[in-house]
Order: sequence, then C-alpha cells, then structure tokens
Amino acid sequence: LLGGVVGVSRPLVEEGWISKDHQVGFSGNTVKPKIYIACGISGSPQHLAGMRDSGMIIAVNTDPSAPIFRHADYGVVADLYEFIPKLISLLKEVKGRERGSDKGA
Repeated sequence: LLGGVVGVSRPLVEEGWISKDHQVGFSGNTVKPKIYIACGISGSPQHLAGMRDSGMIIAVNTDPSAPIFRHADYGVVADLYEFIPKLISLLKEVKGRERGSDKGA
C-alpha cells in the first residue's frame, strides 16, 4: 500500500523470525524512508541510530512511556495487532477513493 519494506529490531532477528538483512540499527542497516512506522519498537539507542534520519516517524506501542515516542512525529498508544489492521483498512479506503477520483477526471 505504501511501497515500503520490512525492517526489524535485533530481538526479532535473534529469535529467528526474520533474517539479519532486515535489521535496523547499529549492528544492522541505516534507513532513511519518507515514513517510518515503528510498530512495537521500544526506542533503544541502537535501533534509533539506524532510523533517526527518517522523514516522518510514526510510533505504535502499548507502553506510553516507551522512548520511541520522544523521537516520533506521531505516536499511537495501542496494540499493533489491533491498530495496524485498522490502518491498513483506512489506507485501502483512501487509495480506493483516489482511484475513483482519477477515473472521473
């Protein structure tokens, strides 16, 4: 929907959920996307080092005191498994309206 790629924190790599080439941070990659959606990221200095030059940072975390919120342009205190499906639905709706208005032009 947004044309992005998956980046993860070190614990997910260590748990074997995804390969190291997706890791963001000191021991991973540095990314500079227009929009960085940090889902469940606490905001460790190591991870922040890899994404601090992002254009807009949107943080989603259940912990309202998570350090990531101090670096985010927008913060959502929510469970990512509840919030992200709603965000995807909204993005699809907006994209559908955009396609519909393109046809009428």
